[in-house]
Amino acid sequence: MDSELVARRASDGLQFTLRRLASLGAGITMLALTIGAATFATGWWVFDGSGRPKWVVIGGFLSFGPAVAATLATWRVRRAADHAPGLLAEIKSFSAGNRSADVLVDYDSGQPVAMTGRSLGALRLDLDARSKEFPALSAGVRAITTAPKLVAMAVLGMMAAGALGTVLLIGGLID
Repeated sequence: MDSELVARRASDGLQFTLRRLASLGAGITMLALTIGAATFATGWWVFDGSGRPKWVVIGGFLSFGPAVAATLATWRVRRAADHAPGLLAEIKSFSAGNRSADVLVDYDSGQPVAMTGRSLGALRLDLDARSKEFPALSAGVRAITTAPKLVAMAVLGMMAAGALGTVLLIGGLID
């Protein structure tokens, strides 16, 4: 398979994955902000008087921590997407002189890894050491490998914040 075609397919696959992750991150951020605001407002209502200063700190962290994680994921992906025009040239250059580039493209099928879901861990380690040389590729692989973890933390945090808000609401209504 032509190396130009393989590099173009890998670049397109990475850009497609970055766009999907940015969209997912933005949606999770908005949902996390909504749940966090509702939980924080419920806690503000329940903890009146002397409990409010503690709630501002503890409740603020518990309520808005998931939104911060989702925002960080979205920012990282969008920053990588800003470098997307340089991906094709960097993929060509990187794959020409690097053995770990085999992780980036499956030469049997010609599919970019971003499309087949293989691990990018070895590639990320190599790119972290050479991030000045390949800024677009390094940012793209870093975003693809860390954004899902941040989004998962945000989703779990939203579930915890939602449960906390529900418990506070029930406690406030009973009291």
